[in-house]
Amino acid sequence: MFTKRTTTRLGLSVAAVTTGLIMATATSASATTVFDIGHGAGSCPNGYVCLWSEGNFIQGKFPLDHKFGSFAANQNIGDMGKLARTSAGDKGMQDITSSVLNNTGSSICFYEHNGYGGAEFRIGPHEQWPSLPSWINDRISSFKYC
Repeated sequence: MFTKRTTTRLGLSVAAVTTGLIMATATSASATTVFDIGHGAGSCPNGYVCLWSEGNFIQGKFPLDHKFGSFAANQNIGDMGKLARTSAGDKGMQDITSSVLNNTGSSICFYEHNGYGGAEFRIGPHEQWPSLPSWINDRISSFKYC
């Protein structure tokens, strides 16, 4: 009887610890965005999709309309215009992207409209475009893993 009770307690303890580890792992892998990552393809963090407002991975400056010069995300972004750092009125990167880098192991689809609509531009894993084709340049409004 004592052995069975000890075994049951041990089993419950292991289950609780295992559940705690699974919960910790699930919450530690959160989706994040990084604003103003800087110039150059090397500034794109591993595992992120990076966008720059200028060609050749150059971070532009937009002091009057509060748009970002560069941006990185490890999640789908359905509306590039609603990205914000503060309540000061940042407007994200809606329709200003001129170069992109996919530093992930998945394909990424960029879209002309919010909500993943309109023309689609797809790039493969670890692919980079220092100059976007004219039909999608300054027209990206959303992107997702595809």
